Amino acid sequence: MTRHSFKIPFGFLSIAVLVVGATGCGSVKPTWENDGSSSNTNYDYDGAIIPPDADFSSTGSISGTVWMPGNGPGQVETDHEIPVFDALIYLSNAKPAAMPREVYCEQCVDPPSRYVTTDHQGQFLMDNVFAGSYWLVIQKGHFRLSQQITITEQQDLELTIEQSTLPSVQDYDNGKEIPNIALASGNYDQMEDILGKMGIGAVDSNGAFDGPTAAGNFAVYANGGNIDGVAQSSLEQLVEDYDTLRQYHILFIPCASQTYGSGSGLSEAPVAVLENLRQFVSDGGKLYVTDWSGEYVDNVFPEQIRFASDHDTPANAWDGTSWNSSLFSDSDGSPSYTSEHALALDPDISKWLDGQYGPIIEGWGTYGVGTYDASAFEVEGNWDHIVETVPVQLGLDSEGFPIIDTPREFIIGDEAGTPNTCIGNAGCTPLTVTFEPVGCGRVLYSTYHTTESAHTGLVPQERILAYLIMEIGVCKSGPIVR
Repeated sequence: MTRHSFKIPFGFLSIAVLVVGATGCGSVKPTWENDGSSSNTNYDYDGAIIPPDADFSSTGSISGTVWMPGNGPGQVETDHEIPVFDALIYLSNAKPAAMPREVYCEQCVDPPSRYVTTDHQGQFLMDNVFAGSYWLVIQKGHFRLSQQITITEQQDLELTIEQSTLPSVQDYDNGKEIPNIALASGNYDQMEDILGKMGIGAVDSNGAFDGPTAAGNFAVYANGGNIDGVAQSSLEQLVEDYDTLRQYHILFIPCASQTYGSGSGLSEAPVAVLENLRQFVSDGGKLYVTDWSGEYVDNVFPEQIRFASDHDTPANAWDGTSWNSSLFSDSDGSPSYTSEHALALDPDISKWLDGQYGPIIEGWGTYGVGTYDASAFEVEGNWDHIVETVPVQLGLDSEGFPIIDTPREFIIGDEAGTPNTCIGNAGCTPLTVTFEPVGCGRVLYSTYHTTESAHTGLVPQERILAYLIMEIGVCKSGPIVR
């Protein structure tokens, strides 16, 4: 998965250019230039595009901490706040055009000018900004906050909490954008609780989901559960209708025992369903699956993840053009297990999670509070068993070299029946994996439930998956294979 470092989404080029002054002072005159972002004439000053009201005699700075939706100071208990790593912050002379309200491909390109990103504590500093009025844009994946600011002479502007907490609702007129989300309500994994705790919905005093609040952006489809009757229709109906499916940026399919008909996995689903899911991801959609719903990954994309033999769909179930559904598995692993010593293999998640404070798992369904150690934390609710991840050749580049998708293992941990064996990177099994198949989208699979049972706050495994909700939405780098 590619981050924003040294890249921005291609769509920013028409409207978003950083407006940052040159370092130091002097008598260099700006060159007059129209950057095409508005009807106003802008100025080019050592590569930075400047607004018409810029004061060239003075610079200031902008700083702050970017917070996860619904988890900034004042929204959660003190010290339980959650920062956002690698959020993109830039300045523009015009408000960014609204993100497409259906699945789309966002390819990364080199930025036209300077910008900044947040560190692992969510903090950033943009210095040497000429005094003037700007649009300030903060973005992580499909979550974007746009607002107008003015930098006065010698001002060091520190953003308020409201100015730096990513939005939980879609309200473009007020500069707030979030993805369109479809959630298949499973009967085991209450993933909706995380969305509620991110403000994309509500939770009760026990931390249990209490209904969607982001009208038009969060739809529920029944898949063994129905979240108190709010489901619009069934998951089967959604994935059979691509015109409806493409209206969403992210499709969540948390753990459920539900299958098509009485068969295993998707063996009884129409071929169009498999094609729709591949098309959704190819078009830029994000498919986010946990535990016993693994057939929505393993039947549709059988190559990148190899499960234990009793619940694995072999790679040859897909020959590049069609499926052999007789080889499909339902991906329902057993027995269950708790990873007592899981660790964040991904270095950025490790640095981000380490030292955070909040709820911790003290045993299956039992919670306390403490400081997180990213190299040793407990993960509950695992059922499936990943044996290995497999690099897959997607095609050839323009020079004839192979384009390889190497699945990314974010979290690894102890396997069932082998506690305390996950030391360093040895004796561990993959628990949370992402990969990028043909096209422009991403697939995330987790062996463990996002939320095992209702509780207040977000435990480490929930924070990681909330992090990945935003991370899987970042722009796509490298060649796109169709």
